[in-house]
Amino acid sequence: MSTKSTESTEAPITLEPALHAFIQSTTMDEGLAILKKYPELLSDNADILFSKIIVNARKQGQETTANALDERRDFIRNVREEFEENVEKAANAAMNVPN
Repeated sequence: MSTKSTESTEAPITLEPALHAFIQSTTMDEGLAILKKYPELLSDNADILFSKIIVNARKQGQETTANALDERRDFIRNVREEFEENVEKAANAAMNVPN
């Protein structure tokens, strides 16, 4: 029997400092640098955690904050999408599959 914890149980603990660093970034370049330092921010678990933070902000009546966080989450999603497209292109190129 394995005693290893599941990723979903561990994720919020390890993601919170990285997500906080990203939220505190003030420029796009700084945000990209943080995403390079913490690639786990491109994960589904990070997206879920970010969504929970946004929902909580809205519940507390902090609509401006929630909207700003929405924009930052969208930025991460766009980076993630671009990264996934580049990985797919590289894999196809390695297998000589046309785009």
